[in-house]
Amino acid sequence: MSARRVVGLAVGVLAWAFSMPALAEPRVEDFRVRKLVVGTMRVPPFASRGDDGVWSGLSIELWQKVASQLNLGYEFREFDYDPDAMVQALQTRQIDLVVAAMPVTTDGEARFDFSHAYFAAGVGVAVRSEPTAGILATLRRLFTWQLLVPIGGLVGLLLLVGTSLWLIERRRNPGHFDPRMMQGIGDGIWWAAVTMTTTGYGDKTPITWRGRAIALVWMFTSIFCIATFSATLASSLVVGRLKSSVDGPEDLPRARVGTVAGTAGELWTKAQGLKVQTYPFLIQASKALKRGEVEALVVERAILGHMIQEYQWNDLLILPQTLAVRDYAIAIPSGSPLMEDINRAVLTVTHHPDWKELVHRYVGQSEP
Repeated sequence: MSARRVVGLAVGVLAWAFSMPALAEPRVEDFRVRKLVVGTMRVPPFASRGDDGVWSGLSIELWQKVASQLNLGYEFREFDYDPDAMVQALQTRQIDLVVAAMPVTTDGEARFDFSHAYFAAGVGVAVRSEPTAGILATLRRLFTWQLLVPIGGLVGLLLLVGTSLWLIERRRNPGHFDPRMMQGIGDGIWWAAVTMTTTGYGDKTPITWRGRAIALVWMFTSIFCIATFSATLASSLVVGRLKSSVDGPEDLPRARVGTVAGTAGELWTKAQGLKVQTYPFLIQASKALKRGEVEALVVERAILGHMIQEYQWNDLLILPQTLAVRDYAIAIPSGSPLMEDINRAVLTVTHHPDWKELVHRYVGQSEP
């Protein structure tokens, strides 16, 4: 074999070898001749499936608009509350992308790619609360040991002061304090009550020096009693409506905390090193909170708000603090040729005026 033939054969082999990766690499056109498999899971209001099998939600509608712009066919594959299986399927390219409430993370970025973000999700805390409306709810908050103990103490003081004053005044002042025991003690309690409330009708007045001394001490003591009772009453009606020991993020390390697998809330609790009970889906976690199995639930505020509104769970309350903000994005296998086209389409959709209306319709807010 001549040297020229050997060189030509070697060049041909090298060219074929270098062309193999390029031939194996999928192209954008390849995705237009088949349906994309889009992984998702039910996380209202971002992805939910109706009884008729039709998918809806903020993330779903975003993808529908992106696919329409890029002229891509697709079908959804549901992962039943199993985010780990969905991510594994994406890595092994059993599915072409993931559209759900997928938070952008450094760990995820190392395993696959994310599109541009389309929503900033604020992580919040839900706790149990008492209903604030209705006579029965108000009475339940009034008849607590926190309020009944001061009331009992106040009644005891009125009885003590009234009886003491009657014992001193009954002989020298029978016109104001009846010598008969029941009637006289009643007169004494009446005087103590009107003096405490600063009403001071003047219909009953002590005339002995010991009676006046008791009256003077009682006038100043009653000021303290009224102030204490007012503060206790306000606490029972306002602060006492929260039935959880969690009033803010600082209480979470000492509380029983729950979260939902695959959410930004779970990522935040792990980053904080909190001991948490992880539930596979939100409705199970919410019912655990209602039953008192956990004292607080850490999940995205938008997801919590939708669940509370959907099921009319007025005994759950979302605290005002936002713990963290996590971006949601479409997850795509590393090196996918669809990345650039999807990114441009996401930017086009999210910068359109209709996007804010869509966010408000599903989430009720445009910011965390």
